[in-house]
Amino acid sequence: MIALVNKIVLSSFMLVTIFVTLQTMDGVESFFFYQKAVVGIANKLPNLKLTFHCKDKYRDNGFHTLAPGENYRFGFAITPIFINRTQWFCLFSWDGESHNFDIYVQERDDCIFCQWLIQKSGPCKYYATHLDCYQWKTTGQHEHQERKMFLISNTSIQQEPPVVLQPLNSQGRN
Repeated sequence: MIALVNKIVLSSFMLVTIFVTLQTMDGVESFFFYQKAVVGIANKLPNLKLTFHCKDKYRDNGFHTLAPGENYRFGFAITPIFINRTQWFCLFSWDGESHNFDIYVQERDDCIFCQWLIQKSGPCKYYATHLDCYQWKTTGQHEHQERKMFLISNTSIQQEPPVVLQPLNSQGRN
């Protein structure tokens, strides 16, 4: 009888562990512990391509390029409201300029879908009735200054040139 109770307790513990693990995995839809947020980015730069790279503490959303007027969206799970620590930051670049901005800060952004319009003067958060516009952040400056050193991105949008390959002759030598 005790062995059966131990198996039931162990099985229950394993199911809870699997459930919690799935809730915290990137890309897995959560339905109980974590709510999902979506960030939209729209290029409002006149006649300029916008290149951006967004990441958070754990995930890197990669590099993206938008033509003028184009939009991009990405989603993620946010931490429970009483913790308030989800934060995504981006490096935006165009025509030789680069600017940083915290595109999603859970304490600041009270939205499930946050639409941002990227302009030369700074990003503007779009609401149905108005825009909230912000200044570009200086390099390394983030909303949560106590986590500043942890959140500084060491990634730039400049990439190394490709390696030039030399063809080999039929003997396998140059």
